[in-house]
Amino acid sequence: MKQSVKKVLMVALNSSWSQSNLALYYMREILKDYPYSSQILEPTVNEPLLQVAQQIYSVQAEVLLFSAYIWNKRFLRRLLDVLKQLMPQASFVIGGPEAASFEEDAHTFIIKGAGEGAFRALAESGFRALPQNPPQIPLKDVPFPYHAEDIEVLADHLVYYECYRGCPYGCVYCLSASDRRNEPRFDMSLKSEREKLKAELDLLVALKPRTLKFIDRSFNISKDLAHYIWRYAIADKSTTDFHFEIYPELLDDADFAVLKEAPAGKIRFEVGVQSVNPEVTKASGRDSDWQVVKTNLLRLRDETKIRVHADLLAGLPTEDLASVLHSLDELCACEPAAVQLGMLKVLPDTPMQDIARERGYLWMEDAPYQVLSSDALSFAELSLIDDYAHLISLYWNKEEYTGLWHELLQKHRFSQLLIALKRLHTELGYPLHSISKLRRLQVMERLAALCSQACK
Repeated sequence: MKQSVKKVLMVALNSSWSQSNLALYYMREILKDYPYSSQILEPTVNEPLLQVAQQIYSVQAEVLLFSAYIWNKRFLRRLLDVLKQLMPQASFVIGGPEAASFEEDAHTFIIKGAGEGAFRALAESGFRALPQNPPQIPLKDVPFPYHAEDIEVLADHLVYYECYRGCPYGCVYCLSASDRRNEPRFDMSLKSEREKLKAELDLLVALKPRTLKFIDRSFNISKDLAHYIWRYAIADKSTTDFHFEIYPELLDDADFAVLKEAPAGKIRFEVGVQSVNPEVTKASGRDSDWQVVKTNLLRLRDETKIRVHADLLAGLPTEDLASVLHSLDELCACEPAAVQLGMLKVLPDTPMQDIARERGYLWMEDAPYQVLSSDALSFAELSLIDDYAHLISLYWNKEEYTGLWHELLQKHRFSQLLIALKRLHTELGYPLHSISKLRRLQVMERLAALCSQACK
């Protein structure tokens, strides 16, 4: 088939220099069997808009491909307004979680959902037409995305990789709430598949990433896969660390037998707790047992050197301020390395949208879709929680005072300490977003003194 399009530029608008974009590396591999030249460009949304436009324009590509996410949606809209004026003959392809919010036209193609099959069909058409319901490519057949020469770009970056698509859970706020795919990349019962996995891991580590981040929604669903990769990470002698999002209830003795061998700084777990209140988790479509989670978090702390990043969400259905603070008290008593107290986002195409409407929520109708008030939290209360989130980032997540926090938590609830921290910042006139290390030390010393006096 004669193709009129020769040059394809794939543009990631990352949130920081350390990010990378897995989707574009996949698309590059999809194109390799077609008569196109392709190039990946990865500017950030922190760069001047016209500077990014100049970089893109200078390539003079016939097709421009973009990944649309919450963090770059507004920047991308403004960028497209400029590029469509400068390059009226170019074709534009937009994929990613926010692609559906962009409009299709004669020169703009919107890819919704998994993009490999649709992008292949579009390439086969010469980027002239996107067929309806193009065949999907299962993850096991998606080509490995990276080349050895990508080390020039990806060294010391976050590099993303996936072993599974789909999610058996139905958390109402998550983009995977309705994703019932069961697409493993590897059949771990086959020696040839295990060898293929080992070869891909070797190639990934050879890129010298700062962090190799597995984007599987609940990585430890498959124990055979999890144990194989954890053992690989434990044996790896490079400086790369391995990041996994896990479902904490699934951890058992067999998992801990593997994980206790991990050296410090090698494996990170992201643990979505969201709330310790069973009524809240049930209303959120999340099957969660806090007592099991708590036991496993304490075992991770006491029996392993795994770095744990634990998440809570403010704004979930039925959860009031007292419940959020109780969740903080319970979670921080387990002393994870980092705690993210996030604000709920009412994302399009998730069950949370209908729930929010039924319960009278207010939220931002455009990215980042953040909740403004819920059925149990006012805007003022959510603003207070957001203040607490900033204080947690300043004083807990930097891991500067772990010994002091441990000591303080023996006699005080974490929420009490947060309230005292906020009062100190107000008295001192300090902002909540960023202060110097010296000032942080002075504030923590004053907090410790106040707690000491209160206990006399």
